[in-house]
Amino acid sequence: GARIRHQLDRNSDRFQQLYAQRTAVERIFSQAVNLGIERPKLRTQAAIANQNTLIYILINLRTMQRIESYITQ
Repeated sequence: GARIRHQLDRNSDRFQQLYAQRTAVERIFSQAVNLGIERPKLRTQAAIANQNTLIYILINLRTMQRIESYITQ
């Protein structure tokens, strides 16, 4: 793993695109963690799946709200 890490061209366009995607995913996951996705208080798998769906719907709604407020300004 360490050898490959040193061989990466961190200045290439492809690396920059992938790194930007990674940071975007980490921001979304951080929001999900803050909403309690890591330690659900529910017991059944179906209930946890429903909760996770609602968490990601909330994250998407917040994103849409931010975009909409940016457009109207």
